[in-house]
Amino acid sequence: TILIARPLYHCAVLTGEFLLSLVKGTKICFYSDLFNPHSLLNVIDENNITVFGGTPTLISMMARFNRGNSNRSLKHINISGECMSAEVGKRIADAFPAAKIYHVYGLTEACPRVSYLPPEKFGEVPDSVGIPLKSVTLKLIAPTGEVAGVNEQGILWVRGDNVMLGYYNAPEQTARVLQDGWLCTGDIAVLDQNGLLRIKGRNDDLIIRAGMNIYPQEIENALLQDKRVKDVLAYRITENGITQIGLKIKGEFKDIKEVRKLCIELLPSYQVPNHIEIVDEIPKNGSGKKLRK
Repeated sequence: TILIARPLYHCAVLTGEFLLSLVKGTKICFYSDLFNPHSLLNVIDENNITVFGGTPTLISMMARFNRGNSNRSLKHINISGECMSAEVGKRIADAFPAAKIYHVYGLTEACPRVSYLPPEKFGEVPDSVGIPLKSVTLKLIAPTGEVAGVNEQGILWVRGDNVMLGYYNAPEQTARVLQDGWLCTGDIAVLDQNGLLRIKGRNDDLIIRAGMNIYPQEIENALLQDKRVKDVLAYRITENGITQIGLKIKGEFKDIKEVRKLCIELLPSYQVPNHIEIVDEIPKNGSGKKLRK
């Protein structure tokens, strides 16, 4: 029995959950209430859900409420949609010890799946999105225009029959991302010595500050190591032509001074935010992804 808790207009949900469930003859349970991790756990128990997919943000929040309860019916968890740190991955694995956890990567333009981390490797490298599907070929292009080497960052390009024909009635936009059958994902990634893929972040979200390349997800993942942090969003601010870093954080903090102290402890100096705001919630779309724009 699969629980589908995200909108069907999201390609990963439509293809990877709904259509696949129809093909496999899986019982489908839909959840369309407000974003509530505690309620989702109750739905899982009440309906003996065995398969569930969600973003790292959503499933890590569920993990906080689960408190290591191994009696849950979940057998398979599919994590996708955002960059995930090793710390968050470990927290999820500890909370759902009976489940096989797949960390997967894709994008709508690739219908959507590109790669997956086999569950037996999740305990070792939970922050990796693993290996490409057999039908998919990858390459990383470094800033120099050459193919990136091992552990060298580059923009990820993918090729396969799953890649789209183009954007509807948008030839110029299509030409920017499709070249000779290769799709530019716009994501910065690294391939390690074992051929495992790690996504660093969106090239669009890149913050260049004092000559340093900063990915918001790096800041967020570092701060999520602290158990007081429930959710966090880092973003770029430009004031008078100067690039600065903003931070919205949800957690158990008395004041901004306490948050700033944590930032100084966990982050290199060039990543410490200029503007910090303690909030009740981080805005998300219907799929559970953080709204970065």
